[in-house]
Amino acid sequence: MTVGLLAVSVLLIAVNGFFVAAEFALLASRVTRLEPMAEGGDDAGASAALEAVQDLQPQLVGAQLGITMASLGLGFVAEPVVASLIESAVESFVELPGGVLHTISFVVSMGLVVTAHMVVGEMLPKNLAISNPERVARVIAPIHAFYLLVLRPVVWTLNAVSNGIVRMLGTEPVDEINTALTVNEFHTLFDGVLEEGKIEDTEHDLLAGALAFRDRTAGSIMVPAHQMVSVPRSTSVNEIEEIVATSGHSRIPMEGTRPDNIVGFVHSKDLLRLGDLNGDDASHLDQVPLEMIRRMLIVGPDQPVRDLMWSMRLHRCHAALVQTPQGLLLGMVTLEDVLEALVGDIRDETDRED
Repeated sequence: MTVGLLAVSVLLIAVNGFFVAAEFALLASRVTRLEPMAEGGDDAGASAALEAVQDLQPQLVGAQLGITMASLGLGFVAEPVVASLIESAVESFVELPGGVLHTISFVVSMGLVVTAHMVVGEMLPKNLAISNPERVARVIAPIHAFYLLVLRPVVWTLNAVSNGIVRMLGTEPVDEINTALTVNEFHTLFDGVLEEGKIEDTEHDLLAGALAFRDRTAGSIMVPAHQMVSVPRSTSVNEIEEIVATSGHSRIPMEGTRPDNIVGFVHSKDLLRLGDLNGDDASHLDQVPLEMIRRMLIVGPDQPVRDLMWSMRLHRCHAALVQTPQGLLLGMVTLEDVLEALVGDIRDETDRED
């Protein structure tokens, strides 16, 4: 009889551990990791785990029900049998009054049962599930699904009651954990892996830049109007070539009737082609031919950089003027400025040191 009750106690601890592992494994499992495993339908465990994670409320209710029943059963069965064994062991060494003996056996038996329950039935399965949630979920999910099928009416009732209470508190219950991270959470994640040495500084800067890219505007990355290197329309080809050489810029904005009236830009490559079309030297030309002045996009200072990048790709135009709605020139943005907003400073052999 005693051996049978001890066996039942061990079984109840194992059952408790199973439900604890099920709860933590399903909570910690990621859909993005389970989906590739479940593709094709060859991994039944992964498919069951994926279904469980996507319908989480009944899973948690069922796990909690199992934990509660196993814990109550353990307290009902284990304490008396362990206390009886302790009383017998103590009586074989020393004779004590009945009340004292019962108190000692009760305290010791409760300590042993609680310790076994906490270590084997709670902490061990929890740590295993958290360490490798998808692997544990794939093993446990099919068994847990059958358990829920058997106790469906009970689980459904408990789930409905708990959801009703949650709604009364002003919160809508969800069936799936939101695993999507916010931008701030991504920043914290990147900072953490950088501190742990899992990524380099350059990789961290690239990731952080990609996150910040969505919030950047044309006005935040533009070259201000007073720093722009532009030339009047009447500037000779020779003078423009000298400006290209000294400034390191490949695109030189062309002014119209006044400095803040930019009509387009001339590209250094066009100057080279101009030389090919006019012999070996085109520097004698008083002006750049009108057909070689390229148009520029016109954007507002609040234009998102990501939209500006797509516009540049769509129109095959890698330079844009930043203007107010009234037409006031604020600055200029090139594709290089857009890329620098994403990946950081880009310097080539033509860039001049500040």
